Amino acid sequence: MPAKQRPVTISLEPPTDSPLAEGIHAVAASKSDEMSGFHLLDDGLSAFVARAVLIEEATVSLDLKYYIYEDDSVGHLLTSLLLKAADRGVRVRLLVDDLGTRVVNPWILALDRHPNMQIRVFNPVGGRSGFRRALEQAANFGRINHRMHNKLLLADGLAMITGGRNIADGYFSRSSVEFLDVDVLAIGEALPQARKVFDEYWKHLVSVQVTELLLDEDDTHTLDELRKRTRKLLADEQDSEFARALKKSKMAAALADGDIPFQWGKARLLADPPEKALGKDDIPRHEYPGVQLEKILHGATERLKITAAYFIPGVIGTELFTGLEKQGVKVGILTNSLSSNDVAIVHGAYARYRKRLLAAGVDLWELRTQAGEERRKKWFHGESKATLHAKTFVIDHNLGFVGSINLDGRSLLQNTEIGLLMENSEINQQLNSLFTEWVAPDSAWSLQLLDSGNLAWRAEDKDGDALVKYREPETHWWQRTLAWLLGWLPVESQI
Repeated sequence: MPAKQRPVTISLEPPTDSPLAEGIHAVAASKSDEMSGFHLLDDGLSAFVARAVLIEEATVSLDLKYYIYEDDSVGHLLTSLLLKAADRGVRVRLLVDDLGTRVVNPWILALDRHPNMQIRVFNPVGGRSGFRRALEQAANFGRINHRMHNKLLLADGLAMITGGRNIADGYFSRSSVEFLDVDVLAIGEALPQARKVFDEYWKHLVSVQVTELLLDEDDTHTLDELRKRTRKLLADEQDSEFARALKKSKMAAALADGDIPFQWGKARLLADPPEKALGKDDIPRHEYPGVQLEKILHGATERLKITAAYFIPGVIGTELFTGLEKQGVKVGILTNSLSSNDVAIVHGAYARYRKRLLAAGVDLWELRTQAGEERRKKWFHGESKATLHAKTFVIDHNLGFVGSINLDGRSLLQNTEIGLLMENSEINQQLNSLFTEWVAPDSAWSLQLLDSGNLAWRAEDKDGDALVKYREPETHWWQRTLAWLLGWLPVESQI
């Protein structure tokens, strides 16, 4: 149906008498109304537990928007909890991106038929699968090329989680490929900002009700059948690491008692307007989070530490980072190596800027696939590897940023993004400590520019002995050749 005929819903007023509300009000009582509280979630299990606890503790509303929402263990568990929340009267709004999340499962319609659940799809392709979908993508590439890369969960309008994690096993330490990532749990003044952003996306014409898509109707997929399926799923998962962690977690009680160790400071939620998905040129560039971040980075005076899963600085970014070095700012950047990167063309484009950055004094590290290997052994007995997915910034000694924004043309110009800028020295230090852990010699390759003009990659093995490589580590010749060739394609703004 046309957007103007769709049901209009806005964020509900936060409750005041629930355990979650009373706990948050108690911990925030002595703080200024302009302050927000922050708590980093830097490991997959705690990030899952935090989401599950907020869903279970909500009494009024749950608003979620995600680029990827997989039909896997994590997706099943959280969807089951969302259904249980809706059954107890909580209004649930779920917005997913159509390319990141293939909405083809007929159970989705059963969920959407729940009187307390609404599901919308951001910037959908007309066809659900096959030839028609391919034609739609080709015919409408200008629109389809803009995706909602956001990650946000709001519980009762009182607490939020944002950062780099999508909803899929790999982001929560349960996959053969583990994404190293960071989220932040926030309360306080950041919440009205987040509610406003969610409402703007939810009501926008590019957010389409799932019933408007061409899904297969199936009368057997009823809510009662879905509830039975949910109970079986929860029973099957009761001995999983996730379920055990949730049972053992004291987070719900800690939230209710005001015992979560929040750090307090001013916060600014940086979020693209949903209109960016229409590809219009009349949106002022200063509204883009990437442009706002660039301005903030220009103000750094001491240090800048960046983790970026996809890093293509381009001419502007290279000048920014080399310029900061000339001004005495110590710049360090961690990104993926070719072996840990899942997009060869991104690595190829990034590689063209390495020598100039290194020559100017910028420190570069590339993640090793072995990073965090000991932690993953409890999950997998076979081969597993790490890949960097975090997007964090440590700026001087008082600012920290956690969000979905990669430093590439796709994030800055094409996709819609979100992230939280936090003014707090302790959060700054926590992010810096995490950066230091990830760039340790057993976790990342340190790049050096040799006198010959060639590159060297340095790290340490498990015994602490030095490792030195003179070409992209842990790769085959054809991977290196492909990345090199793709890196010269004139498509930086699209990747």
